Amino acid sequence: MILIYNSLVYAVHYVAKIVPVIAIGILATNYAVNIGLMRKFDRLVHPISKRANISGVSALSVVTCTFSATAAYSMLSEELTAKRVSEREVIATTLISSFPGILSHLFTYFLPVVIPILGFTTGMIYICLRGLVALVKTCLGFVLARIWLGGNAIAFLPDGSSAHHQTHKPDNGSASGNSSSAWNKSVKTTYRMLKRIVPVMFVTLFLVALLMERGTFQELSGIIDPVTDILGLDTEVALVSATEILNTYSGLILAGSFFDTGALSTKGVLIALMLGNVISFSTRFAKHSLPLHVSLFGPKLGSKIVLINGAATLVLDIVIITALILI
Repeated sequence: MILIYNSLVYAVHYVAKIVPVIAIGILATNYAVNIGLMRKFDRLVHPISKRANISGVSALSVVTCTFSATAAYSMLSEELTAKRVSEREVIATTLISSFPGILSHLFTYFLPVVIPILGFTTGMIYICLRGLVALVKTCLGFVLARIWLGGNAIAFLPDGSSAHHQTHKPDNGSASGNSSSAWNKSVKTTYRMLKRIVPVMFVTLFLVALLMERGTFQELSGIIDPVTDILGLDTEVALVSATEILNTYSGLILAGSFFDTGALSTKGVLIALMLGNVISFSTRFAKHSLPLHVSLFGPKLGSKIVLINGAATLVLDIVIITALILI
């Protein structure tokens, strides 16, 4: 009973925290589209959609990801539901959004948190490594989009605007009437999406929380010590990696502390943080990415998106760790 209670509390807490963000993102994005505001981004959207062979709205979601990944994925979810984009286009677009997505954390996490804790040099190298991983994933998304979608994903109108924008063009009439109509339409769309998203998210979070309470993910972390022993890494590396599994900020702070005392070099800190990212792969994706993607795109496609994005990140992290060890 305690396991069930704690899992319910966790699920309720996370849903209460994330659903308002999703609701605001969906509402704001839909309202902006319905009043024609998103057409201001045409100069950014058209080059992306042209080079990647993705639709205008998919390219728009890539741009939106720079500000809010949740809002961007909500846009894709709505378009997928309306059958205006394919599942392959959604997968490719989420990969393309990797680098814009990491930019959204630049001023909220990397610059104000990472650099003060790790110092300018070590912090900047770590930020660049994370950015490199995201950039390679974005390039992979472009390649997949061009292979999967060919040249049929975009339908541009004679005036140069996309079919998507034409579809969402505001109705003729007074500005206030258009605004009121756009707001009502946006509220209805938001409510319809939340009614579908929230129950799925809650159930997924509850199941994940049960696994966490039973210690399933903690058991996976037991492979850290053997890995560090095989690789001949310092004990402090294992401590930072293990701490990062439990809490990213705590792992970062511990790494900074070891660096300040000289227990770990810049190389050791980078390996520890990257290794912690690899070892905590299953926990992070199950705890955060899976519930959001499943609720937005359904169990099958949502799981596939998380798996592909996660596998790409995992492989690239391992490559970087290997390169650091060999240097």
